Amino acid sequence: MTLDSTYTIRAQRNDDQDELFLLLTNEAALLDSVEIPYMTEESFRDRFSNPPADTHVLIAESVLPSARRRIIGAAWLHTQTNRLRHTARLTLLCLPQARRRDGESRLLEAALALADDWLGLRRVELVIYAGDPDAEAYYAGFGFAREAVMRRYAVRSGVYADAWLLARRHAPDQETQS
Repeated sequence: MTLDSTYTIRAQRNDDQDELFLLLTNEAALLDSVEIPYMTEESFRDRFSNPPADTHVLIAESVLPSARRRIIGAAWLHTQTNRLRHTARLTLLCLPQARRRDGESRLLEAALALADDWLGLRRVELVIYAGDPDAEAYYAGFGFAREAVMRRYAVRSGVYADAWLLARRHAPDQETQS
């Protein structure tokens, strides 16, 4: 992927399955997630072909100068229920060459706009592995702040790793009544 690519942010489509499978089986892309490599196509299709109604999936697609399209990232915004219905958990996964670049930033901005402007959410949470100040600073640029340390959160590279819970609270300016 070149830096002069353009990006499209859109909802997941049925024909995304093959490219999403490539993203979700890319070991380098998975390093910062809780997913594991070597997912079978059958388990992938069972899990990702019909996301739950409370999960909104956005796709970041790179459009290269050759007009070829490639999925470079995906965001899953999972809204909570009952007394947490104002909250969503965000999972963001991008190819390593797209990480912390324009494509990932546009994907994150779109997910937050969906949360704020369309779903009326007041809190979006995400989890990153502890000890990654660059990731923490990147998400801070979008309004996220560290709220908790989760000890021994997941196995990462063969050892239990701590994680940070980051949250972004959205309080709209004075809401107007019509």
